[in-house]
Amino acid sequence: MNSWEFKKLFINKNNYFYIFISDTWRTFSDFGILKVLLSKIKETFVNSPARKGRYLTHLRMHGVGNPCKIPLPNTTRWNSWFKMVFYAKDHIEYWPSFYYEEYERDKHHLSISTINEILQDESKRGIIIIYINFIACYAREFVQDLDFFQQQNKPVFPFIEGRLEQLTSYLEGNIITQDFGPDIHSLILQFQFNSEDVYAIFRSAFNVAYNKFVAHIPQHPARSLFRACRVFDPLYIKMGIQHRNIRQYSAIIELSNPSDELLREWSIYCGLVNEIIEEYIDLDVYWMEAQKILPILSNIALDYIWLPISSCSVERSFSMYNNLLNSDRQNLSCESLKKLNMLYFNGKDQI
Repeated sequence: MNSWEFKKLFINKNNYFYIFISDTWRTFSDFGILKVLLSKIKETFVNSPARKGRYLTHLRMHGVGNPCKIPLPNTTRWNSWFKMVFYAKDHIEYWPSFYYEEYERDKHHLSISTINEILQDESKRGIIIIYINFIACYAREFVQDLDFFQQQNKPVFPFIEGRLEQLTSYLEGNIITQDFGPDIHSLILQFQFNSEDVYAIFRSAFNVAYNKFVAHIPQHPARSLFRACRVFDPLYIKMGIQHRNIRQYSAIIELSNPSDELLREWSIYCGLVNEIIEEYIDLDVYWMEAQKILPILSNIALDYIWLPISSCSVERSFSMYNNLLNSDRQNLSCESLKKLNMLYFNGKDQI
């Protein structure tokens, strides 16, 4: 298998890295009542600009300055469900009165009736608020990682392994923890639930996520490549002499049997990292500037640091193409379509 075939293998099999935690918590059975509430809320706002307007007015009337719409989840945006939960944490206090008014306006609307029934029930509303606060606090680790790796204009591939190691520790620690913080504990007492019962649910949520993680990530076909590509982060090499053996990065095909010239460049590279004083380095800038003194190594580095983390941007581009070649623009020439693509995907602002 040549190096490019290996890279394609990575690209095609890496989607689980993004979706495992989103799927496990979004579909976690104990969070079912929260899932129902959010899905019903989405149903009431989709294709209903009048209700959106009434909602914003409702927020203003209750003292919310510069109110914003609810960020509705989108199946092609893996973080969007979490972001709706984050929004709910700060706005759920306004929902019971808003949906009561909507119910009085239209008592035959099934989704509104379901939402109103849930929110007017103090016990159901209480457990939902507890779940929302738990997810808003403890899912940020996952959301930040997902956001980080979905960056399209930065070389982030060498940082995958470090993030995975941190995530492993985070999951393992919360599977056994007995303390989820004073704020959540206070909410549990406020709504008169048993803290041990609720904590058991939280630990179970982490356990489900960890099991999914263990099932897919340690045996990932590119895990050795994740580890090896840390070599292209000079700050990683600077951390210790144990990182300076080129042989331990043999998962990178070009480093598995280095030439004498490459070994010479490697020696120079290991010496240069000692002079680094910065705490952050733009890898693209670093390796572009290194091309004069490290031509072989820098070309290898620039190839690997820009490896895509997953195919999500490619998949998302199909929906973007519909904006360029819709039913009203079927007579575009190939040259015009090519130029529109260039403008759309490379312009400072999307057209």
